[in-house]
Amino acid sequence: MAPALDILAVLLAALALLGIAYAVHRLLLGGAELRKLSGKMIVTCPETQKTVAVKVATTKAAMAAIAGKEHVELCQCTRWPERADCDQACLTDLLADPEKHSVWSIASKWYQGKACFYCGRPISELSYLDHSPGIIGFDGKIIEWDRLRPEDLPKELASAHAVCWNCTVTEAFRKEHPELVTDRPWKH
Repeated sequence: MAPALDILAVLLAALALLGIAYAVHRLLLGGAELRKLSGKMIVTCPETQKTVAVKVATTKAAMAAIAGKEHVELCQCTRWPERADCDQACLTDLLADPEKHSVWSIASKWYQGKACFYCGRPISELSYLDHSPGIIGFDGKIIEWDRLRPEDLPKELASAHAVCWNCTVTEAFRKEHPELVTDRPWKH
């Protein structure tokens, strides 16, 4: 009787391990879906052919992925609430290449290899934990890139110059409070 119990215990342990491995696999798939679709995205609205900012309902997408299904829908769009009843046809393009539509990815690629317009230092890689570099537009205004409206990002970046965070703060202060700034030319 004892050998039969040993075999049964081994089979139950193997089944438990398989169940745990399957659950971990499904959780990893859900996490990958969450990472892939999180954050603001920029798409071209099929109805108006204009750039709009959207946000995917990532929790629903991740839960569907965990369950082995695919369910992706928007939870925000700059055309809402007026057009909240749209068919969300923009998702087809977005799901084909989510990274191409991610606001973070677009900004990261744009800053890659660029140097600061003012000090000439290379702009470091974007980080969620660090200050955001800025841009100086054709109008001469300096703004941190993540303060731009997402749907305006491509248009703004097309005519902008990169500015490191230090120069963004310094030059913005200089423009806002010129009476408090004294320029002292460097002497070498």
